[in-house]
Order: sequence, then structure tokens, then C-alpha cells
Amino acid sequence: MDPIKVLTANIDKPDSTAIATYLDAGGYEAARRAVTSMTPDEVIQVVKDSELRGRGGAGFPTGNKWGFIPQGDGKPHYLVVNADESEPGTCKDLPLMMADPHSLVEGVIITAYAVRCHFAVIYVRGEAVHAIRRVTAAVQEARAAGYLGADILGSGFDCDIVVHGGAGAYICGE
Repeated sequence: MDPIKVLTANIDKPDSTAIATYLDAGGYEAARRAVTSMTPDEVIQVVKDSELRGRGGAGFPTGNKWGFIPQGDGKPHYLVVNADESEPGTCKDLPLMMADPHSLVEGVIITAYAVRCHFAVIYVRGEAVHAIRRVTAAVQEARAAGYLGADILGSGFDCDIVVHGGAGAYICGE
């Protein structure tokens, strides 16, 4: 039985970093479904039911983590994606950012919606200049296509993403 590729499904495709390639593979459909036909709580429940786990060493259940975030407190919420990847021997974020950055952007949109956040920062190791450029280009393409910015896909949900290059020290990821 061949394994089902999830995170690496688009990596070997020509122009894997282009939004057209991502859309042809069904990209942004999950984000569209989430923001136009589900409540944030329903998204969190789907993620809990999927048993999706974080890619860090602890493998903590993602839906549980999202469920811990206080809701309705009247305070702005910010989503920070730590793609610094500066731990020795770690290579889990860079391949995704280099070959399929739109999957990261779509994941950020879904996460932001689920946790009722309107602004996200993707923090990338400063030395990973090519990854910063690719993720920034993906954010720009997503914004131009209506997946980021004000009133995403007519849903009433606003969200934007900034890609920030780090300062080159392990602690900066924190």
C-alpha cells in the first residue's frame, strides 16, 4: 500500500510554489470551506476529531491547543508561526516552505480563523533567505487571489500575514 502524502503531495510538481499549481491540486479549498461555511468552533472540533498533532517534539494535539485560547475576551489575538528551525539537526519546516509555501499559508488562514485571530506572523530563520522570499511570494499571491486581507472570500473574516526574517539566534524563535 502506498502511503498517502499530505505534507509532501505537491513537492515534486513543476512550479510547486505557484498559486496556480496549488489551486489545481485543491489548494485553499479547506480554507474556503472553513471561512465560508463553518464556525471557528466547528473548525476546532474537526481538527480535534482528526487527531492532528504538532510537528514539534511533543506531538501535542493541535485541536486541544487551539481550544485553550481564550475567546471573546475583547483583546486582539496574534498568531505566530515559529518556522525558525534553528535546533541542531532540525529540518521539518524548510522543505515545506521551499517547495509548497501555499500549504503553510492555507494552514495559517485556517488556524487564524479557528482561534479568531486577524493577524499572523510567520517567523523564519534569517539565514533562510530563499524560504523567506518564497513564503512572502505565496502570501502576496494569496492576498491577490482574495485568500488574505479584508473580507476573505466574502466571509466577513479579515486576516493578514507578515513574513518576518529572524536575527539568527536560537532564542529568537521563542
